[in-house]
Amino acid sequence: MNSSTLSAPPTSPELSLRWLAPVLRVAGALLAALPFAPPLLQLAGKSALAERVEGWFDGFCHQLPERSLSIAGEIMPLCSRCLGISLGAGLGLLIGWPYRGLRVLRISVSLAAAFLFLELTTQDLGWHPVFHPTRLLSGFLVAYPLGAAATALAASLRQAARREDGGSLQPAS
Repeated sequence: MNSSTLSAPPTSPELSLRWLAPVLRVAGALLAALPFAPPLLQLAGKSALAERVEGWFDGFCHQLPERSLSIAGEIMPLCSRCLGISLGAGLGLLIGWPYRGLRVLRISVSLAAAFLFLELTTQDLGWHPVFHPTRLLSGFLVAYPLGAAATALAASLRQAARREDGGSLQPAS
């Protein structure tokens, strides 16, 4: 056999990760949308399916009704802070923008985590009642930059692989 007719499988680590950014975007869409499924399914009369989907969140959140939002009287499967985290991470993964580098990521997540800690602590000390907008915002601000960074980095790996491979992600034949 002639060696020029055989093509070697891709060996570059970047090529083996070419699927990562699209998968992260799909996962992000699911992560952002899934918390809304149980109350909407309940409203549609699909209680058994709603309970199954709601079960996915059992280990993720305390699910206290007084700290959770509701849709048309149906309580969300996540408290408002965890909903903010889920929405933030999901939308960050889905959009993947803006990512301004590791230094900016560290600063933004640190500031957001400080805000989340302050909001959480002052609420638990009884200094203010449960206030859903700040709970949503604090969770969102921590999670969004992390999700955006993950997808942006995965997309940059894919672009690096394209440059390495001469513009195509397919192995040469």
